[in-house]
Amino acid sequence: MFALFRLMDSFLMRVAMIAAAVLLTMAACISLWQVVTRFVFEEPSTWSEVAARSLIIWMVYLGLAVAFRRGTLMSVEYLYLRSRGRGRTLLICLIAAVSLGVLLVMGWTGYELAYRVRFQTLAGAINPFTGLGISITWLYASVPVGAALSIVGLAARTAEQLGLTRQEDNT
Repeated sequence: MFALFRLMDSFLMRVAMIAAAVLLTMAACISLWQVVTRFVFEEPSTWSEVAARSLIIWMVYLGLAVAFRRGTLMSVEYLYLRSRGRGRTLLICLIAAVSLGVLLVMGWTGYELAYRVRFQTLAGAINPFTGLGISITWLYASVPVGAALSIVGLAARTAEQLGLTRQEDNT
């Protein structure tokens, strides 16, 4: 069971990390395009600011999942290093429970927001295929997607810390 979970975790975190890196690259290129059109051509691009902002938001939430998995978020390192045995196990479970609570609230709230704004469109963003506006739900969907992926990463990291799986790598 844990082998299948580790395989799923490894795949999801690898995809999230690659996607976040691609989104960062795209956001940087689009931002460069925005600067060139504004200051060189003196004709600012109407879509680039919205696109770059949207890509960065998605990048952050995908990167959050990888950070949870690798344990690179701000931590209670002093307490973790000072604790042993049952105290450390209790601390790991407490941190995981609080993190899970925050992620569940974040995911639910993100879902609610995405649902509420489903009929709104991003200002300055037009779908080139339909000529219609792009729903802002695509932007808000990053919150529940990032929360769900972060929960997977948190579960895998916690299982490793508790010794429930072998700690081969942190992908």
